[in-house]
Amino acid sequence: MASLTEAELTRAIERTLVARGKMPPQEARPVARMVLGYFGADDSVLDNKLSSEDRDRFYQLEEEGLLTSEEEDATVSRGKTWRIHYWLLKKGRIRDVGQTGEAPPADEAESVYRSIGESAWKRGTEEPPSGS
Repeated sequence: MASLTEAELTRAIERTLVARGKMPPQEARPVARMVLGYFGADDSVLDNKLSSEDRDRFYQLEEEGLLTSEEEDATVSRGKTWRIHYWLLKKGRIRDVGQTGEAPPADEAESVYRSIGESAWKRGTEEPPSGS
């Protein structure tokens, strides 16, 4: 699949994190630039290359379905196993979100919660009448 542009990723961030109030609008482009800076022309990046602050942003993007993480085990000298964590761009979802007017839910559970009306989430604040 062709490389993502900064504009595509910025739009996807605006329509997910910004639209849901999880990120101020002025941060969308710098975050897109930071993410693409890690990936370059690759589709994956090793987790240990990220700063802790950038890793937090990657987790936010993963929650919105724009990135995913995977791990694999590698056997090194003397039979020891190392677990390698890495991040992948979900280019198809990023492009879908960037082209549609509204971000599709990241998963089925989210769409269920969004379909529940506001009144269902409010608890009654009135006290029951006293029996005196």
